[in-house]
Amino acid sequence: MTATGYIRANAIWYALAFVIFAAGVCTGAAYASAMRDGGAEALTYLESGLANLRVNTPGSNGRVMLASMSANLSSVALIWIAGSSVLGFAGAFLILFIRGFCVGFTVAFLVREMAGAGAVLALSSVLPHNLVAVPALVAACASSVRFSWSVLSRNLLGIEADVAHAFAESSASFFIAAIVLVLAAFVQSYVSPAFLMLAARFG
Repeated sequence: MTATGYIRANAIWYALAFVIFAAGVCTGAAYASAMRDGGAEALTYLESGLANLRVNTPGSNGRVMLASMSANLSSVALIWIAGSSVLGFAGAFLILFIRGFCVGFTVAFLVREMAGAGAVLALSSVLPHNLVAVPALVAACASSVRFSWSVLSRNLLGIEADVAHAFAESSASFFIAAIVLVLAAFVQSYVSPAFLMLAARFG
């Protein structure tokens, strides 16, 4: 089965995972818009950091990449564990929701506090690596939930389901997602900072 065929065959799980992520984005954006306490202090730290970026180059990209890679791989591993535990598949949705919340909160906060300049900063600092990471996490979550559903369908509902095949597809999906998330860590460490420095210097 081709990648396109696999996605079409599991469209409902991909759609559900995307909805969970979108719900996290909307919740994070709403929270940032409603937040009152702490906003000014956070903005002060942000402006200080941007002022520093205008004259200095960020520190070790290698350390940043290792930290990002560790966080990304931990997320996908937790999603896989949640799906493998079957009844814990809700944990996969929770991880995806939290990722969406962080993205929505960051973008909404920057736009609220800095208007157009904040939008430029959000696009340069948040968008590049998430364009790579989010699809991988959505795919991993969809595969996780599909496997859980296969097990539940066979054991609780008596519906015929090929659990072994679902597990093999899920494992392959997680392996691919892990590779993509390493690439996302590279983008976050080497590409996003370059865009952020440009935005800081010309913003």
